[in-house]
Amino acid sequence: MAVYVNNITINTGSYFSRDFYLDNIDGSPLNLTGYTAASQIRKHPNSVNATADFNVGFIDRENGRIRVSLARTTTETIKPGRYVWDMMFTEANPQNNTSIWTTLEADNSGSYRGYTNVSWSTFLNTYAYSRVPQSGNLDADSDPYGVKQDSYSVFFPYDGDYQIDAAADNYGSITINGSTYNAAAFNASNTNVGTITLQRGSYTVSLSQQNLNNGQNNFNDNPVGLGVSITYLGGTGYGKKSIVIEGNVLATPDITPVCIVTSYTNEEIGFILEPDGFGSGVTGTSITINDIADYGIVRLGLVSNCGNLTTALDLIRNETHKNSLVQYIQRGGVVWLNAEWFVTNGCGNIPNVNEILTGLGSEIRQANVDEGTGPGNMTRSNDGPVVASGFPATLHYNASATFTGGTPVYTVGANVTAAYEKVGLGLVYVTGDTNTFDPGNYSTVGQEIYDALRALVLNS
Repeated sequence: MAVYVNNITINTGSYFSRDFYLDNIDGSPLNLTGYTAASQIRKHPNSVNATADFNVGFIDRENGRIRVSLARTTTETIKPGRYVWDMMFTEANPQNNTSIWTTLEADNSGSYRGYTNVSWSTFLNTYAYSRVPQSGNLDADSDPYGVKQDSYSVFFPYDGDYQIDAAADNYGSITINGSTYNAAAFNASNTNVGTITLQRGSYTVSLSQQNLNNGQNNFNDNPVGLGVSITYLGGTGYGKKSIVIEGNVLATPDITPVCIVTSYTNEEIGFILEPDGFGSGVTGTSITINDIADYGIVRLGLVSNCGNLTTALDLIRNETHKNSLVQYIQRGGVVWLNAEWFVTNGCGNIPNVNEILTGLGSEIRQANVDEGTGPGNMTRSNDGPVVASGFPATLHYNASATFTGGTPVYTVGANVTAAYEKVGLGLVYVTGDTNTFDPGNYSTVGQEIYDALRALVLNS
């Protein structure tokens, strides 16, 4: 059991948060995938009752980044004085037959998904991806019948046995930790091609696929695809592992004013544009990172065209610009990240969306997309601050993305399609479609939405 010691100071009556980065003994990030955590403040180490419970958020599990926080309403109940705190991480015993990774996550540049074929098995139709473009003539590719290879870093969270299922049209293989497994035929009903025993850790999963020349040059007449699924079967020697952070707490009266910014020079949205600009027929106020303090809402991401959010990603990867955005939020600003629901055809990029959210200090993550869903109406959540802030009861959408983490603002069925998270005194808001407001009008979200987001800063 590893123990980390860290002392903290809390200003009573103020929002509190602290990020921690946990490392292995060799200095590498401690992968927290599969862990849960609980953290409390107590007057003394042996006190029966806790003074307060921290909220614990996993900001970046794979890189060991977590955040503990207390709402202002919670710190108000803590009397100034000295306390102790600790945080316990627990890795639960894994469930057998747990899915670990599939080629639905094979999203390297040049990967194509979504194609199905009546001759393929259900498994291949579900998981197939191709390194050859799935439309047009095969000879449009420089080497349509050559061996195509790519690889992925996959985290295997448990010690034990993993089953590998794979199928290909025409040939494919998967290599893990030096062991290679050949894929089953494209119409095979049994796709179990082997098992491998591994210890918890990250491994390179290398994939290979090849098409045969049958004289047909059209992809539909001579398709190529590889589908892979890795499932944890079970093992021995695993169990609960605990990591503890502990230390002293100094709770002090907050003698500084609450410096939440509620008035802005421009009570409107400032758009930091992607390379495609606003797109055809769309208008708005274009700004730069230097202008953000003058706008009540800063919107990053896509507007009406497709893209990979390269502008927003560059801001997050620039430490100075990232800090400017985070400080803007923490003082009461709103950063609205507009993702994109459509990931095929190079439109939208889930890993980039989630890297941006991580950089903004948010636990919200884009989980998947619901392509072709809609049009229809999103339904406002029943969250008290959302309702009190005056968000419309429904919003129009043509399609949607699904998010986890944060607090729902709008849903489609069981899926969260818009969410927010309090970060400091402001908040991060994320949506997954560019035309989710007035049908056919991408350019504005209406004063009603602007006012609702600004009101949410005070109500949450």
